Amino acid sequence: MADKLKVAILTITDCEGCLVQIFNLGQRFLDLVSKIELVDFKLFEELPKSSEYDIAIVEGCPITKRDLERLKDARKKSKILVALGACACLGGIAKIKNYLDKNEVIRKVYEKPDGIDNPDIRPLKEYVKVDLEIPGCPINKEEFLRLMKEFIEGKVPEIPKKPVCYECPLRNNGCLLNKGKICFGPITLAGCGAPCPQSGFLCDACRGPLKEKIGLGILKLRLKENYEEKEALSILERFGAKDYFL
Repeated sequence: MADKLKVAILTITDCEGCLVQIFNLGQRFLDLVSKIELVDFKLFEELPKSSEYDIAIVEGCPITKRDLERLKDARKKSKILVALGACACLGGIAKIKNYLDKNEVIRKVYEKPDGIDNPDIRPLKEYVKVDLEIPGCPINKEEFLRLMKEFIEGKVPEIPKKPVCYECPLRNNGCLLNKGKICFGPITLAGCGAPCPQSGFLCDACRGPLKEKIGLGILKLRLKENYEEKEALSILERFGAKDYFL
């Protein structure tokens, strides 16, 4: 029998919402754990320690020097590094400060900001080699489970290059764009199951672009019918996606 994959689930600065999604798998997550060797996960106690990982799954993005050191250490120890969630894949909520005066922001947040790390926020792939991104805020737990099973089976996991608009009809969602509302579903990577349009809320691109530098093109013209471009594009700042669409 082949050795089990040594897997580490690591976090740097984040809200840990993606970890909650993993736990929401319930018994299926425990079944998954029985098929791997989980060697690092701060929400589990008494795990076997390992100096090397087959797979390091990293949630969050580096906003301190210590975060960056931990990320680089994880990359050094692992054969495969997976970025988990919008923070790891795009920069996430923390990246909003990139679109503002970050020095003014830190002064508003901290009474004594001297000595506090205040870098530009960047996703993991801009610091280290990333082998797979599992996007979303939070991730789709079913997608996570599928991709991990494919790793265990020796496959090379991938997320189909389809837009969120592909998933909306499967959920019988009405088109928000046709109703004159903002929605980035046509140019955002699918895999989430379109829960936001299902609830009547716009797709705000938390999974990032369908393709790198896809451009807004026709969608920008469509949005101009009802919204100022600045208003529409500001939505892409919520999860740090703006840089990858323009």
